Amino acid sequence: MIRIVVISFFLVLFSTLLFGQSSIDSNFIYKTAIVPTDTVGEVVIFQQENVQSLLDKKIEVNKAKPYQMGYRLQIMSVTGANSRDKVNMEKAKILMEHKDVKVYIVYNSPYFKVRLGDFRTKLDAVHYLQEIIKTYPQAFVVRDKVNIPYIIEEKLGENNSNKIE
Repeated sequence: MIRIVVISFFLVLFSTLLFGQSSIDSNFIYKTAIVPTDTVGEVVIFQQENVQSLLDKKIEVNKAKPYQMGYRLQIMSVTGANSRDKVNMEKAKILMEHKDVKVYIVYNSPYFKVRLGDFRTKLDAVHYLQEIIKTYPQAFVVRDKVNIPYIIEEKLGENNSNKIE
């Protein structure tokens, strides 16, 4: 008798679980994303005034110190008599050949060094090194303070694909 009650209880329980689930219409899930006007929205950012003042201070600090650690290419290093004239002649030669790169003369006693470029990453410096290695086979990458201007680009309005409506 107890067996019959237990078996009937489990049958009722399992039948309720099996037939109690309702199927979800997949068209209902994907239907809203089909219409392109449904995906257009507006982004609103709420932030405290303290956060904006901190960001403004950070921008001012970056403008006051327009350099960061980066990489340059060292072309030559000379010492001795007329070393300043040698590096100035080399700088003039480089500026005539490569007008798109900045050239720096660094003096670390007793050496005058000629360095090129302001590269943020070592990969960028090595890429440019591969371009000039035929002309300057002794060139190599050095870590240095590089001048990087602080520029805020506002290209959001120029390209409609990036525009958020």
